[in-house]
Amino acid sequence: MRRAGTLVGLGLIVLVLLVPPAAARQTRLVVGFSGVKQLTYAAMLIALERARDRGYDVVPVFFPRPELAVQALLRGETDLARIEPSSVSVAIARGAGLAIVGAAATSQWVLVSPRSVTAPAQLARRRVAVHSVTSMSNTVVQYAIKKYRIAQPQLLVIPGSPARAQALMQGEIDATSLFLTDAIRIEQLAPGRFHVLVDFREMPMVDSVIVARRDWIPGHREEVEDLLRGLLETHRRIAAGPEWGAARTRQLFPDEDAAFVGAVVRAYIARGVWDQNGGIDHLTAAGQMVRFLKEIEALPAGAPDGAAIYVELSPLQDVLKRIGRK
Repeated sequence: MRRAGTLVGLGLIVLVLLVPPAAARQTRLVVGFSGVKQLTYAAMLIALERARDRGYDVVPVFFPRPELAVQALLRGETDLARIEPSSVSVAIARGAGLAIVGAAATSQWVLVSPRSVTAPAQLARRRVAVHSVTSMSNTVVQYAIKKYRIAQPQLLVIPGSPARAQALMQGEIDATSLFLTDAIRIEQLAPGRFHVLVDFREMPMVDSVIVARRDWIPGHREEVEDLLRGLLETHRRIAAGPEWGAARTRQLFPDEDAAFVGAVVRAYIARGVWDQNGGIDHLTAAGQMVRFLKEIEALPAGAPDGAAIYVELSPLQDVLKRIGRK
């Protein structure tokens, strides 16, 4: 009996030694953004600031193009990132070890042109600006080209929605895909001169997704869930109190006009851009995204079809179980 007890004791010791200790929570998180700092990121930036209440020090880093944000995430320079889904999906299809864990915003894209352009087909052989070839800005333009049969438009790359808005107002381009924020800004700066030629509200695609390295997620599930929960709670707080959202946004962007900020916040709430349930919280939604990207040839025909290859949604689903759906 004594020998048996000794063996059991040794076995327990070996078992304890073989089980790795639980990873300590990573309280400093670097979060990448696939564009310059701008109002469209307001809700997520507010959520990252509020993460301090949970003991986090979150550092946002802004990259001028989505492919740079993808590369930084893969190199481990950032822990999570908000990136346009087309860029991420292409990278994953090529073997990048990334996974989409939720959506930061639903469709907020519009195609803006001078009022003299009354139909998308009139953009044939004219100058249309996009953020980059792999960006969501180009994805929506390619969608419009196919849907409205725009013949041979001259595509120009101008990084940054604010920069493209400025180029449009200066007559350097004939149309461009813009965030809703910049369409509102144009109307305030040049009332009556430009209009939304195409609204991509009904496009079966989210605007931006939250991404992490697939091998990083299992050891940092708590951090992923905390970030997602903070984002959803911020979206819900803004929807319930637009004035609070506008005030917090002004703190982040003190040079912006108060009336403009208020108009943007109200427009985003009305449109449902800041989704209160994570935007892409089940495989069906992810599958729709993959099929759409293939239809417009943003994903190559040979890219994997299975939605599970592109996403890891269990952290978001667990968050929704705790806080409920709206």
